[in-house]
Amino acid sequence: MASLIEVLKQSELFLKSKGITASRLDSELLLSHLLGCKRSFLYLKSENNIEEPVLSRFQSLLFRRGNREPLQYIIGEVDFYGLSIAVDKNVLIPRHETEELIGIVISRFRNKSIGSILDLGTGSGAIGLALAKHFTTANVLAVDTSRNALSMAQKNALRNKIGNIRFMESDWFESVDGIFDMIISNPPYLTNEEFENTQDEIKNFEPKSALVSANNGLADIFKIIGTAGKFLAKDGVLVLETGSSQHEFIARFAKDYFGKFESIRDLGRENRFAFFEY
Repeated sequence: MASLIEVLKQSELFLKSKGITASRLDSELLLSHLLGCKRSFLYLKSENNIEEPVLSRFQSLLFRRGNREPLQYIIGEVDFYGLSIAVDKNVLIPRHETEELIGIVISRFRNKSIGSILDLGTGSGAIGLALAKHFTTANVLAVDTSRNALSMAQKNALRNKIGNIRFMESDWFESVDGIFDMIISNPPYLTNEEFENTQDEIKNFEPKSALVSANNGLADIFKIIGTAGKFLAKDGVLVLETGSSQHEFIARFAKDYFGKFESIRDLGRENRFAFFEY
């Protein structure tokens, strides 16, 4: 048998040899997940031995990470704006930039009456659930074209005990009916070339359909902008997460549909978020 500290040292070296930058952190997170403990426990009990069956399971997880499978898929969950979001290969892993967007939305509209929200392409449900949690009087409709994604999103609603949200299978607005105070989406916006140049964790594991869009990554963004007016209240807002180089094209296209377009940068100073109002 090997001690916790010995296993961590060996696993860190293994992941480092596979090109994993955060090899130490990933080792700690995988082992603490398997043992059902906090990371600090690993060092408080560093001399404890690991039983062979547990070590074997840990090595299996370690090999998956060494194969560049995202840590979040291996663990099966990710923290997102105070929520525990279950994820698997059928849904995108929620990003820090999307958490930034949620923070901006909540800050801007915390004193405004938001009665209804439409989350387009909900995936794991992260956006819709975060907004449903903070806008407790709002009715949230979250749609996706993937039944597997919707199943995961429903699981996450139960997991986080959020009831003011419902889910529907729809290709963007296709099956949607009603008027909304807010429409929000993190649609696909990568080009095929950009996708092929992403890291292996994204390119080999995350769903390409949720990342790549035609027309230089703008096809789905343009479709949402061009259709949203039929479903948006007169004083409502359309909110999109986008590619950092797309806002010039988005602003030009949106002139025919919205009177106001605002480009907002993320913490990395990239033009990431787009707000549209009449």
